[in-house]
Amino acid sequence: MQIKRQGLFIALVICLIASMGSAAAFTQAWNSGTGQPKYITSDGVNMYAAEGNNLDCVSPTGSSIWTVAHAVADNGSCLKVGKYVFLGEGNNVLALNKADGSTKWTATDPLGSGQAPKYILVKGAYVIVSNDNKVVILNREDGTNATPITDAATTAKPMLFGGLYIGGTASGVQAYNAIMLPDVRVKAINKQADKTTATIENIGLTNANSLLVKFVVRKTDGTYRTIHLNGGTVNAGSTKDVVINGAFSKGYVIVDPYYKMPELNEGNNQRYFS
Repeated sequence: MQIKRQGLFIALVICLIASMGSAAAFTQAWNSGTGQPKYITSDGVNMYAAEGNNLDCVSPTGSSIWTVAHAVADNGSCLKVGKYVFLGEGNNVLALNKADGSTKWTATDPLGSGQAPKYILVKGAYVIVSNDNKVVILNREDGTNATPITDAATTAKPMLFGGLYIGGTASGVQAYNAIMLPDVRVKAINKQADKTTATIENIGLTNANSLLVKFVVRKTDGTYRTIHLNGGTVNAGSTKDVVINGAFSKGYVIVDPYYKMPELNEGNNQRYFS
């Protein structure tokens, strides 16, 4: 009788363990039915799946939002989602609108003739495109080159870290800093009765340090005055207000007026106000 009870107890324990295991197992919630994906990524809102010659946008419930005919390079992994969907196809790089998958711009041979993109990184207003040998930075909004094509060999998937472009070589981890540049601009100017505030924005890839800001202003008596202020550090992706006190009728503001700091774009440093 005692043996039967022990056997029954053991059987109950086994059943309990089995039921716990089945309760913890994954169960299928949904399947999008959009085809076998080679690579999947997300922007925190929807999912984007590269499969064969198509790119699919899938909702959190598995429904298809859109499908466009693009064969994403590097077995589907040359894909990055930011403000737009960026992808490599053949030797080109494209930006797609996230709402419907339509093409915003196409950069033809951004790494040079016969150089297929393999990696895409996005930071601020720029898109970093590279493969195992070269790298270039494109403007996010129109796909034009922000830098020349640079030799930057890597044996591993690159990353951005601490204002550097990080790759790998046969001897170890390799950091490049020549392409990681700031890009400062005067985002806005607010003129008040007793002061003028310039909002400086760094849309580049690394911090802008010891930034000089030049104000050329017209005083209420009609004379002009030039004021230089140290704007300090403006971190990548950040803004900073620089203020001058006084009553001024109009003028302009220039950041880095004497080109002491290398930038991705030197043509957006000035703004007028009145």
